[in-house]
Amino acid sequence: MISWGAPPKSARWSAAFLVLAALALATVAVPWVARAEVADPYSRFYELYVRTVRISSRGVDVCEVLEHLSEVLKLLELGRYGEALEEMGRAEEVLARLEHVAGALVLRVSLAKYGGAAVLASVPLAVYVLLPRVYVYAWYRARRRWVVVSERTRR
Repeated sequence: MISWGAPPKSARWSAAFLVLAALALATVAVPWVARAEVADPYSRFYELYVRTVRISSRGVDVCEVLEHLSEVLKLLELGRYGEALEEMGRAEEVLARLEHVAGALVLRVSLAKYGGAAVLASVPLAVYVLLPRVYVYAWYRARRRWVVVSERTRR
């Protein structure tokens, strides 16, 4: 039978035991860290996808980014994580450029949309104000050579 003896009474032995326990826990946690790094490309891919959808909803053409993300997904399925990360870097560059341009594009589209609505809304007012003036001008222009004869001159 194995006898472990009495528990350590000095603080030095307790500290050594705590250090060994911490090392054992750190050794157990290492495989989880490695798994987290493998899962990282997928989370980065998801982040890029969400940013792409957000920009697309603002009216920006994101075809180039989607081509890069499609290639990234193929590489991730094949297990080539290094190449996938490089392709994600290219996709992120294109996405950053589009995000920078998106503000001006949204402003331009909004101005065109609301400017067109303002022009359409002002057409009835312009017709109400200008049509009588145009009609009167055309009427005077067409009848300016008429000679007015009074009743007295006819007799």
